[in-house]
Amino acid sequence: MKSEFSPHKFVPPQAVEWSKVFNNHSKKISHLFKQSRNRQPIISNKCYNMEKHKLKINTKSHFKAKELAIIGIFATLTAVMAQIAIPIPFSPAPISFGMVGVYMTAILLKPKHAVFAQVCYLLLGAVGLPVFGNFRGGIGALLGPTGGYLLTYPIMAFVVSIALNGKYSRLLVHSHGKIMIFIKAGVSMCIAHIVLYSGGTAWLAISTNISFQAALTIAVYPFVLLDVFKIVFCIVAVVPFRSYMVSLNVLLLDE
Repeated sequence: MKSEFSPHKFVPPQAVEWSKVFNNHSKKISHLFKQSRNRQPIISNKCYNMEKHKLKINTKSHFKAKELAIIGIFATLTAVMAQIAIPIPFSPAPISFGMVGVYMTAILLKPKHAVFAQVCYLLLGAVGLPVFGNFRGGIGALLGPTGGYLLTYPIMAFVVSIALNGKYSRLLVHSHGKIMIFIKAGVSMCIAHIVLYSGGTAWLAISTNISFQAALTIAVYPFVLLDVFKIVFCIVAVVPFRSYMVSLNVLLLDE
């Protein structure tokens, strides 16, 4: 007679219990092992983020020092250019190349830096340093008859710089081609010159008690052709230099 033997029918109860315990422990060990494997990258990512944050802080502080140095350099550049000044007998305003320094600052720096450079230039003159035309300085020179022209320098720098180096302006240049930068430079400098003429002439008329038309006659009309030459010079010489510096990724412009 054939024996119908089945191993499951004769498994001892103790073996079944030990098998269950072993399976439970195996699952727990496997679960812990998976957790340990998943936890390591998290720790690594935290360390990486901390290092990245430290690097960002160090880079930011480095750029702050660099930005201050650049602002000081361009304030000095404006002061040097302002000394190229030729007095005119019939006008209180001399022929000055100081505004060329303003335009160079605005073309090569982003708006915030350009404005701060010109404010720094005015502050240096206000405290008495001979940075204005013909080596003049002091609050009297800044608030005198021609001081209104100087006070418009930060506004002029902002108008030109926001047109060329502002975030959205640079995107527009990338999408419309490099010729756009020359057009915008010319238009923005013409607008900046209108600001110069308006603010400076109004200040001159008020401080000397003459009419606005008379102030235009002695302080604006004789300089128009020379101012056009200055604008053309900046477009032809400084704007291409800016494009070259941008290609080298040297300028600190808005991203």
